Amino acid sequence: MKMFYFTDPMCSWCYGFSPVLKKLKENYPDIDLQIVSGGFSPGSRQTVTEEYRDFLEYHWRNVTARSGQPFDHSMKFVSDTFHYDTEPSSRALAVVQKLLPDWDFEFLSLMQTSFYVKGKDITNDLALAEIAAELGIEKQVFLESFHSEEMKRRTVQGFDFSRQLGVQGFPTLLTLENASVKVVTRGFQSYENMKIIIDGLFRKMATSAPGQGPACTDDSCEC
Repeated sequence: MKMFYFTDPMCSWCYGFSPVLKKLKENYPDIDLQIVSGGFSPGSRQTVTEEYRDFLEYHWRNVTARSGQPFDHSMKFVSDTFHYDTEPSSRALAVVQKLLPDWDFEFLSLMQTSFYVKGKDITNDLALAEIAAELGIEKQVFLESFHSEEMKRRTVQGFDFSRQLGVQGFPTLLTLENASVKVVTRGFQSYENMKIIIDGLFRKMATSAPGQGPACTDDSCEC
């Protein structure tokens, strides 16, 4: 089963959903999971004002309550130059998907931990290169690819693909068969709930006739 996971490295609910997705990958090896950075707030000039900090705090505490994922609430990434622009981290994911395609989920998880737990500014290209180096990618190789027009285009294509399929928030899982889009889940779900959903999909596939295809809120980050 091919499944698309629409996410964003700077979406807190996606960070909360990350352990769930990890368990799904481990326990359902027959799922061909395609990770797409759908563009939470690319190009945003949003600074972390006191009001926006309160907004983030509220959602981060909800994510922790639902998922158990930890946050560093000191937000060490905040600076006079920081903007909540999710394009650079999305582009970094595209780079790793080209250079080390089998390690894109691991890189996504490293970015999330760097941002939410370590307070690193993952809008910064050098910080992103350091994270990629943890997977063995030479910093200069990463940076050359990161600043290429090809990667900029590929990143925008991910954003466009997300919009074309009607994705309105992150995280979102869906399948695409015979031009028919089926939403698996929108927003955060526990592993127990996801297991029920995925098992149901596999049962439906097993009983389908051959050749017949399948016909920021409090749980997701809105586009």
